[in-house]
Amino acid sequence: DNIVQAMHWLTKGAQSGDVLFVHYSGHGTQITAEMTSGEIDGKDEAIVPVDYEESGLITDDVVFQYLCRPLPEGVRLTALLDCCHSGTLMDLPFVFTADPDAPTSYAPSTCLLYTSDAADEEDRET
Repeated sequence: DNIVQAMHWLTKGAQSGDVLFVHYSGHGTQITAEMTSGEIDGKDEAIVPVDYEESGLITDDVVFQYLCRPLPEGVRLTALLDCCHSGTLMDLPFVFTADPDAPTSYAPSTCLLYTSDAADEEDRET
């Protein structure tokens, strides 16, 4: 609950021009997604908090709901996620590939994501 409460605290009251930063180092995992989740690979990525056996995992849907969805235009959120499966942990609607031969296109976003995980299957397919 503390992690989700901290996500809500960070974004609550954010206004255009604000710059926010969030960092998570710990365990990450993948679980089978619900049929209605729309996950291409059928899996949700999740943070594994220390108390996950009592409080449960924190899925990418929850991370998006509390960190990205509430941000108004003009707010910049930088997230540093140091865990497995972090490349798609924020459920962002796009994937940036640093390939000099690929056409350049950017989706408008207020969220920046830095990850340290080994690429998961979903990352390699997009």
